[in-house]
Parts: sequence; C-alpha cells; structure tokens
Amino acid sequence: MNHFTIEGPLNEWIVLFHGTGGNEYSLLQIAGDIEPNAHVLSFLGDVDEGANRRFFAPLKAGTLDRADFDARIDAFLKDWPQLRPEQATRITFMGFSNGANFVLGLLEKEPAIADRVVLLHPSNLAYTFTEGSNAQIIVTSGAMDTLALPGDTMKLTKQLEAVFPNTTLKLLDGAHGMTEQEITYLQDTLR
Repeated sequence: MNHFTIEGPLNEWIVLFHGTGGNEYSLLQIAGDIEPNAHVLSFLGDVDEGANRRFFAPLKAGTLDRADFDARIDAFLKDWPQLRPEQATRITFMGFSNGANFVLGLLEKEPAIADRVVLLHPSNLAYTFTEGSNAQIIVTSGAMDTLALPGDTMKLTKQLEAVFPNTTLKLLDGAHGMTEQEITYLQDTLR
C-alpha cells in the first residue's frame, strides 16, 4: 500500500486513511487542524473502483467481502511493524468512511494498534471485537448521512464501548462529509 510521510517537530504521529474517491492528501488539512506539529503518515488505498481508490473491495448487496477485507487487513498488519514509528509518544489513527471501516478491521485484529482512533462516518459492517484496549475511540456521524446511517453508527458505537471503554460518539448536523462543526469538535477533543 502506497504511503507518504510528513515530518513534524513533535513525536506524535497521525496515521491517515482516506474515504472512497479520496487520496492520500484528503485528510491532511484535518490532521493539520488537529495538531499542526505532528508527523503524518498517510496511506493510499490500493483497490480501484473506476476512478475511485478504496482500501478494500466494494460491498456487495450491502455486505462486506470478508475474505478480501481480512486479506487486506492482514497485509497491512504484516507491514505495520516496519512502518510503526518506535519513538512516537502517541499514535492516532484517523479514517474517513472507507478508511474508517478499514481501521475498524485493524481494531478487530490489533485492538492496541493506536493510542487514539478517530472514525469519521464509519459503517456498521458486522465487525467482531473479541478484545479491546484503553485506546481513545472517537466516532462521528452526520444526522442526515445516507451512506453511513447514524442509527447503524450508534449501534457500532455501543459494540465498541463493550470492549473499548474510552469510546465516544458525536452526532453532528450534516450528511456524509466533513463539516466545520466536526473539525472544531475534533480540535477541542483531541488537543
């Protein structure tokens, strides 16, 4: 999976996973708004869906292709030890939509992969969390989101809370996209 790094003066790292149709630059502004001095490691999904990039195969009839999903999660986790910044004082994983769903797959298999996890507009795709961690998990959803339904996101949050006790859901105005209100919430919560 292609990625790039932006160096920062802090030993804090923000690891980014874009949404469908995005790219490795899509979340840079948000990361900079949250902590402009952090190192950034940003990934580009390697699944093509027309002109769109994704981290795993598209859903079929609303269902996750579990074999493809697990294979891509396993491939990332195999490479992560070489990419993981050993000197980091704090690692934050942030994903939007497809990227957030990918991060949820990482949490299924490696619940302590990050100190903080920001899931922006994730979908509830029948994840199974058998273990958790003390990682801070922040979930956001738009009240009028028709792609990642807020009711499903609330159910997902309850599932996460069962094993990740530091989980918070923020329901915001808006649809399936980032708003200024959401960015301000993340700044206030993560700083």
